[in-house]
Amino acid sequence: MDRIGTLETVCRYPVKSMAGEEVAEAFVGFAGLMGDRAFAFVREPAPAGFPWLTGRERQDLILFRPRFDDEQATALPRAVEKSFGMAPGVNAVYPEEAAFSVSVTTPGGRTLPVDSPELKAELEEKGTRQVTLRFSERSHWDCRPVSVFGNASAIALGEKLGRPMDRRRFRANFYVDWEGGTPFREDELVGETCR
Repeated sequence: MDRIGTLETVCRYPVKSMAGEEVAEAFVGFAGLMGDRAFAFVREPAPAGFPWLTGRERQDLILFRPRFDDEQATALPRAVEKSFGMAPGVNAVYPEEAAFSVSVTTPGGRTLPVDSPELKAELEEKGTRQVTLRFSERSHWDCRPVSVFGNASAIALGEKLGRPMDRRRFRANFYVDWEGGTPFREDELVGETCR
């Protein structure tokens, strides 16, 4: 097997469209990274097709910093060793919803539970719609359960635009240093198997 790169950073986003967190390890299954985008706010009434509250509607959403109250509780599913011996496509049993408890630090410095009325009110304050909190241990991703992005790709995009490009804007789960520093190497991986 050819070595194509080195996994440099692993990120998960406890609340969809809010700031992410770098983690030292993560359980990855068919539903993506455990704890990634476990919570999401939905605009009400929900627009057809894409109901999520995102930075498109509220640009400062990325400044809200969520953290799991007990990071160890969301590190691995229950009986994870047993799940490794199961057939492909079988999902491990995740912890109960209470294990996914999240606190969010607002741009103003207040730290609030993700399900608090105060956080809901702050999110609605500048918006044009009310919001409702949703939870899923299987994640609220848009298109695919896991995303991979090359650090060289961010540099190349910055050069094309004539300004530095912060890789975090792409909200990937895995940031990779490709062998040879090849930008956009991730495009070549579509349909391939990596480990």
